[in-house]
Amino acid sequence: MKIQITGLFLLILIVGCSTPTKNMQVNVNVKGLKKGTLYLERVEDSLIVAIDSFVVSREENAVLGTNLKYSELFYVQLDRNNPGDKNNRIPFFGDQGEITIHTTLDDYVTNAEITGSPTQEVYRSYMRIINQFNNEELDLLAAYFNAQINENTDSLALLEKQSANLLKRKMLFTTNFAVNNANSVVAPYLALSELSAAPKSLLDTIANTMSEDVASSRYGKLLVDYLSVLEK
Repeated sequence: MKIQITGLFLLILIVGCSTPTKNMQVNVNVKGLKKGTLYLERVEDSLIVAIDSFVVSREENAVLGTNLKYSELFYVQLDRNNPGDKNNRIPFFGDQGEITIHTTLDDYVTNAEITGSPTQEVYRSYMRIINQFNNEELDLLAAYFNAQINENTDSLALLEKQSANLLKRKMLFTTNFAVNNANSVVAPYLALSELSAAPKSLLDTIANTMSEDVASSRYGKLLVDYLSVLEK
């Protein structure tokens, strides 16, 4: 009996050791989804690749996961084998720990509520303000289009000036936000995604204020590499 118990214990131990836990778990609930596949994706060499998947056969919670050292951008893609599905990727910043995504089948991306990721919260606070800039841009574009139709050269010149000022304000806000969040990978991510056409001095400012941990992250290293290319 003792030998059997010991053997069973060793078997459990071996099985447990052969299934390593992933340090990021993503729980996904899509209201109304009864059949399809959810993919956890990341960008590798400029391509979006799947790193985990969950086949949904009824309305249920899906669990996806991976191991990561530093926070980075991930996607949860919904594939229903329907060519009509286009906007089917939810972007989010992954962090170690448990992340939960609640959404609906009808508005898969726009209704997504993401909790459990501190980095996502930082990025969300940035987007709340930057969306105001984006709305201003849309208003200026509409006004510029109308001025072109009416051939109002004075208005066109004024709108061009306002558009240039808005772009400058947007760049400065993004730079200040990145500097104020130098301990988050959002800082180098914004430098790469939003400020690639900005003056190098702004990118240098962000790079020089990154914390040591952030500088060692994927986006921190990419920013340093990008600045090295600009110096050539």
